[in-house]
Amino acid sequence: MKIPKIVFVCVGVLSLAVCAVAQQSGNYPAQPVKVVVPYPAGSTVDLIGRVVAEKLSQIWGQPVNVENRPGPGTVPGANEVAKSKPDGYTLLSFGIAYVFEPLVLTNLPYDSEKDLVAVAPYARQPFALAASPSLGVKSVADLVALAKAKPGLKFGSLGSTTPVYFVAEQFKKQTQIDMAHVSYKSTIDANEATAKGEVAFWFSPVAVALAGAKEGKVTPLAVTADKRSAMLPQVPTMAEAGVKNMEKAAWFGMWAPAGTPAGIIEKIAKDISSVLESPEVREKLSKMGAEPMSMTPSQFAAFVRGETEANRLFLNELGVKPQPYVAPKKE
Repeated sequence: MKIPKIVFVCVGVLSLAVCAVAQQSGNYPAQPVKVVVPYPAGSTVDLIGRVVAEKLSQIWGQPVNVENRPGPGTVPGANEVAKSKPDGYTLLSFGIAYVFEPLVLTNLPYDSEKDLVAVAPYARQPFALAASPSLGVKSVADLVALAKAKPGLKFGSLGSTTPVYFVAEQFKKQTQIDMAHVSYKSTIDANEATAKGEVAFWFSPVAVALAGAKEGKVTPLAVTADKRSAMLPQVPTMAEAGVKNMEKAAWFGMWAPAGTPAGIIEKIAKDISSVLESPEVREKLSKMGAEPMSMTPSQFAAFVRGETEANRLFLNELGVKPQPYVAPKKE
């Protein structure tokens, strides 16, 4: 009896589903992949995303090109991916701001729950309260006392819709200090402003605070984690410094346009998980003050939903009211 040539055979409902997933991801990626980062080059989201993209390129044997699509804000970059063809060749590398944007902005051109799908996280990283050396403060208590004695002091952030701003607002509320806010375009600008004494402090990514401390530009006073950072072991946690309930961390991950085949989503997530097992990648993340964060797509989606609800309550406690999104003018 002659047996016909068959590439593979699927038997039963479960096998059919497995085969369908295999077919979707079988030859992916067959061409270069674009990863959009809605932040400037050199930002923490950008640097961590590039570490992952570089390793994925090695695994896939295809270029994984990181393209920066900064603002104003991060909406244009996220919107570009949300409106892209759902074939796995345009992806979004973003962070915790992904859950903040829909909470603080109305009339967004995309729906984060309907237009994008969670793929996998990369890493998480706490913030560091970085003070200006010109203040002469050595502790959080010193900073709070100075702020109460000199009401004219200011704090910096990366904009009033960003996590670092809301962490600072929570710090102000819990320590009962009143300070004005100054927004900067990048971590470099915020760090420089702190170094010059234009602002008293800002909540910086740990790696940025470490670099600034080495150069004498900032004085790290505390970290927003439940344990001390390996990068700043001499710096206490906010709880150790006397400010409770300040365990906040940035996190980073990847999304794809809704409708992207499940098989492709699963493959990307699995390969990202492999990337995070690489000693080389772990070392690079560690130097940025970040630790690997690995989840399946469903686990990451559940995590994002949980973060959204937690931060909804957080912003309600701060009395933050959503503001209309204003699209950038076309030149």
